[in-house]
Parts: sequence; C-alpha cells; structure tokens
Amino acid sequence: MCAIFGWIKNKGSHLTKEEILCARKALTTMVHRGPDSQGEWYSNNVYMGHRRLKIIDLSEEANQPFIDEKGRYIVTFNGEIYNYLELRPQIEKENFKFRTASDTEVLLASFMLWGKGAFLKFDGMFAAAIHDTISEKNYLFRDHLGQKPLYYYVYDEGIVYASELRALLALECFKWQIDLNNFLKFLTNSYYIWDTTPLIGVKKLLPGCYLEIEEGRVSLQRYWDSIPDNNLLNISFEDASLEFQRLFDRSCEISMRSDVPYGVFLSGGIDSSLVLDSCHKFNQEISSFSVSMAESDFDEWGKAKIVADQLKIKTRKAYLMNYKSIQESIDVFFGFLDEPHGDPGFVNSYFLAKSCRSDITVAIAGDGADELFAGYVSFLALEKERFFNSIPAFFVSGVNKLVKHLLPGNDKYLGLQFRALSLLQGFPAHETTRFPLWLGAISPEELQMLCPWQDSGFFSRKGEEGTLFEDFRRVLSVMEGRSRTQMFLYFYQKFFLPEFVCLHTDRAAMQNSLEVRSPFLSVSLVEFANKLPDYFKTSNGELKKILKYVAYQRGFQKMIYNQKKQGFTFPIARWLKTVLRSKMDEILSSKIWNNGLINPLYMEHLKEEHLLGKRNNYRILFNLMVFGKWLEKFPQVSVGL
Repeated sequence: MCAIFGWIKNKGSHLTKEEILCARKALTTMVHRGPDSQGEWYSNNVYMGHRRLKIIDLSEEANQPFIDEKGRYIVTFNGEIYNYLELRPQIEKENFKFRTASDTEVLLASFMLWGKGAFLKFDGMFAAAIHDTISEKNYLFRDHLGQKPLYYYVYDEGIVYASELRALLALECFKWQIDLNNFLKFLTNSYYIWDTTPLIGVKKLLPGCYLEIEEGRVSLQRYWDSIPDNNLLNISFEDASLEFQRLFDRSCEISMRSDVPYGVFLSGGIDSSLVLDSCHKFNQEISSFSVSMAESDFDEWGKAKIVADQLKIKTRKAYLMNYKSIQESIDVFFGFLDEPHGDPGFVNSYFLAKSCRSDITVAIAGDGADELFAGYVSFLALEKERFFNSIPAFFVSGVNKLVKHLLPGNDKYLGLQFRALSLLQGFPAHETTRFPLWLGAISPEELQMLCPWQDSGFFSRKGEEGTLFEDFRRVLSVMEGRSRTQMFLYFYQKFFLPEFVCLHTDRAAMQNSLEVRSPFLSVSLVEFANKLPDYFKTSNGELKKILKYVAYQRGFQKMIYNQKKQGFTFPIARWLKTVLRSKMDEILSSKIWNNGLINPLYMEHLKEEHLLGKRNNYRILFNLMVFGKWLEKFPQVSVGL
C-alpha cells in the first residue's frame, strides 16, 4: 500500500528543474500513504515518484520505482497483488529470475511476459504506472473494482497523475477551477461518481480500465467488466452456497498474506463475521478490532462480542467512540479530506483505523458484500416500485406533503419519515435514474432552489446528456431488459462501491498508514456472484439470502445472520442539533459561501427544518459542511461562477 505520482511530458517537451521540484513537493503531500520510504525515477520527459508502506518483502530491494534487470521497464504501484505467489512459478517457467520476494516484481514481470493481458491475471487491489523506455509508451491501470484511487489530468503538454487529489492541487503551475456541474452532482449523491472530480479537467481512472499514453495520445480502454445476470449459472441454492464458501475461504486465505501484523475489522454484522470466521480457519491467532458507540442505538459491540466469543478469538479489542472522540475525528476528517465525501461513516472508519494502527498494519474488512448480494434496504423499494409507477405524479407529490406533515423527522437510523421520503423521491423518473434519486441527499427540485444559478433543464429526472443524472443513464443502459434487481446491483457496483465505499475505506485507513483488504472483492467471487439468479440474493423482503444461509450453516446465532442492516456511522442527525450544532453553524455561515454557489436563504431553510425536527436533512447539510471545509482548505481553487 503506497502512493504514486507521475508526470509525462509529450515527445519534444522536457521536464524543467522547477517541474521536478514541484513533482517532489506533490509526492511529499502523500507521506501518510507511504511513511517507510520515498523513491523517484525520471528522464527528460517522464517523472515517476513513489511513497512506500512496507507490507510484503520489507527489504530495500523491493522499494519503488522498481526497474527490471535490463532497465527497460519502470513501475510504480499502489496496492497488493494477493495471488502473486501463484503467478510467480508461471513466470519462472519462462526463465525469469526474481531478485525479490515482492508482489511488485511479480506485477512488472507479468506485464513484461503477457503485456496488457496481465491485468486480467491479477487478483488484488492496485493502481499502477509502467513506463517503457524503448517504445516510450506509458500505461496507467486500476484494479477491477476500483479499490485503489488514481487521478489524472491531461493538458496540452502532457499528463500528470497521482494517488490522491491533494498531490495535483499542490502543483502551483496549474490553475484549478471547480467543475460546477460536478459540484451539483456531489450535493445530490454525496460523493463524486464515476470518473468525476471537483476540478475541471481532472478525472479518476475508471475501475477495470487502463490508459495507454503514446506520443501525446491518451487512450482509455476497458480490460474487465462483470455484468449481473450475464450467463446465469444453472446451479442449486445448496451448491451455490458451497461454491461461495470455497471461493470466499480462498479469498480470505490469500488476503492474509503479509510480512507485517494484521487483523480483522469486526462490526458484528454478517459480512465481517463471515470474514473473521474464514480468516480464523487459517490463523487461530488472528485478532479482531471493533468500535463501541456510546449511543446505544448505534452500538454494535454487543453483537461483535458474541461473534468473537463463539469463534474463541483470543485477542479482540473494542474502542469506545463517544462525543469527544467523534469531535476530534471529525476535525481531522475535515482537515485531511482532499476530495469532498459526504459519508459520516468516514469519521468512524478513521477512528477505528487510528485506534488499531499501533497493533496492526493490515486490516481485513467486509466491504463489497452488500453490493454483490443485495444487502441494502433500498433493494426492498423495488417491491413498491410497480405501484408508484402506476400513479400520477401529482398524487405522489400529495403523498410527499402528507408524509412531511404527519410523520416526525426523527433522528433514528433510517427513521420512518426518512425512508418514506427517500422512496417517494424516486418518482417520477427514468428507470436508470430512480436509483440515485432514492439514495439522493436532496431532490432535483430542491437542489434547483439551493443553486438557482444553473439552468432549470439541468435538473431533469430523465438522465438526458448534459443533465444531473446523465452518467447513470449512460452507464446503466447496458442493463436494459434485465431485472430491476440486477440493474440495481450494477448501479451499486459501478458507482457506489468504488467511489463511496472503497474511497472512504482507502482514505480513512491510509491517513493512518493502514492497509485495508476486502475478501468479498476477489475477482472470481465477484464474477460468481453476478452469475447467480435474483432469488439467491433477495426475495420476499429478505436480503442477502445466500450469506444468511452460509452464516446459519456455520453455526452463527440468528441475531447475527438475521439482523437489520446497520450502517457504520454515528448519530449525526441527532448531534447536528446538539453537540455538533456550533460546528454546523460555523461552517454554513462561513464567508466561504459568499461566492454565489449556494442560495443562503434556502440553505438556512434546510437547516431550520432539521433543527425543528420537521425533516431529517442531515445528508445535504453534511455535504455542504464537507464542501465548505474543502474550499477553505484549498483556496487555490477558483469557483468561476
């Protein structure tokens, strides 16, 4: 787990001494991702920098940038290739002599042997760059599911890329400006979706894709995709559960390959419990790490303890998260966030990573299970979709008003009014835009009142090109004709998983120089899950059916495998009215908003609705708080409104 930074000038252009100094400065902004060593390689027009967190092969010989023995290829690499031990003998058969025991050398040797076909052979998480000194080609590539980040910016003279946006923002020779349309998409979705970022021209390399850069031409290619409901398996439920366990156990086993201490993040939910159970099979001494919340309705330590007791985990630690620790963590969160992200659970993840870092360098987590096996409550909305599709829009609007008037805006996790309004927010809509509407922090109509500077046509619910939901309609068009469940799974896997779940896991952990691995995101397991029929995952109001069955077979108590979904978060809706009230007031009344981005009167209206208990508006309020602090942190970014 590391950080990479690179600068490629077009043929005929040269990196100046000043640009090399800028590159080094950018690299040092990511020292938290790689505190163990820093390295660089550069030529007349290519710079490759690396920060290393030592995980596999702790020797100096495994440092990066890593150069092959003949000096032709140079690689910088962030992440881990879990199946490197299986790939190594295949490469050795071709008379390749390894100099290290690292997965980095296996990655480079694989590329030297198989070219771009090597990407399909990797099982792991990675974002990497390779330079060929003879052909002068460069390759940037990202893992199948987008677990590791990679940003890039193409300009007239070349391209710059980095593991984090903060590194690009440190380049003073570029003028950065907010992408206003992407800002509106962030306020709606609470994160930057697909390849979007806060800055004009800066993109995220899409998961399962690579860039080929040659003589100033930049070509984006996809090397992998997995589409739910494509070539469904003819398999019984019982056989499917056995195959899942075989694949999952194998994934957990190779996820534990490490030359440094590791443990499991245990929430007490079904996903992390299965991870701990499988890891415990291969290492009886494995430790677990959990969070205990002072607020009883958000606390999961009781369930985590039951699981740890059942598995006879010898070392388990639980860290108490109360108001004081949340306040400290949220201040740090606002301080280090280089890309606005509206998930309050980010704060919990940071707290857990910080607390356990003195014990382990690698954590194993349950990310990805909900996106593969339909674990979110929103999947239950599909059962109500047909009814609301058949009634007129004006009737939906009337029901919406009644819900706001009759139901209190309570602060519980997924309270009744909150769930009802989220459901209604999806109507009317195109079939591909209903998913982001259900999960949206604010409706398009309210967003237009909050940001009246944008043309009204942008806020369309249909997802036409150049509008708020264009990305969703374009990407999900491949799922037309398939079931709504499978389309929803594809939505989660292509949008929510990489840039919401994986991003917050990566940033929160790496801020503490901690690596987090997710066995559910093994390529073979993802491909298997996407070939299972709908009813193996959800039917008749039951979610994650196959995982519950496996947990039952493994002897977990019913309260573990049949519990309601509980997000890894804290009672932010409640605390914005009390202990975090002053912080919210401070940020939302800041002079930073004098730029015209937000209608201050409507922002105040949303805040008052929340404070008076009329409606739970924590998501849009938190999004505004996050973006306001981001603007303060990076004053070099112009608004351009």
